Amino acid sequence: MDRQFLEFWGNYLLSVARGQKQLEDVTRWIHGGFSGVDELTALFKKYYGLEEQSQNGPESSAEWERAAADFKKSFGDYFSIMGWVSKDEYRILEEENQVLKQKIEAQEETISRLRDLLKTPGIDPGQALDVLQDLINKQNAEFQKLMKKF
Repeated sequence: MDRQFLEFWGNYLLSVARGQKQLEDVTRWIHGGFSGVDELTALFKKYYGLEEQSQNGPESSAEWERAAADFKKSFGDYFSIMGWVSKDEYRILEEENQVLKQKIEAQEETISRLRDLLKTPGIDPGQALDVLQDLINKQNAEFQKLMKKF
């Protein structure tokens, strides 16, 4: 993580202790493209060395974009270290979990059906051959009787 992020975030966390409103502000600030909350924008400019940029729209400069990208990466890294995940990551994992649960359920149903098939008595191959052999013998005997009559 870069030094500016740590300074910014350290000072911000001290400020957060003063009220929940600031946490709501930073969420709105980040989702709003680092604008909309003047006090956070000023703090950001200070720690990322962007104070001297034009007041007419520093948010559009290459330096601003680089600083914003660095901040977002460090912000994600910081929360990742703490074991937190973003809503997007959580949603993706939740969807994968649902798909896997459905797959497990289908596999359990298949296994259950296969177990039931194994339990039901089927035709004994040896017995089936005996029945077929008896049928062949009977047909042979009938054929021999028919041939003697002719």
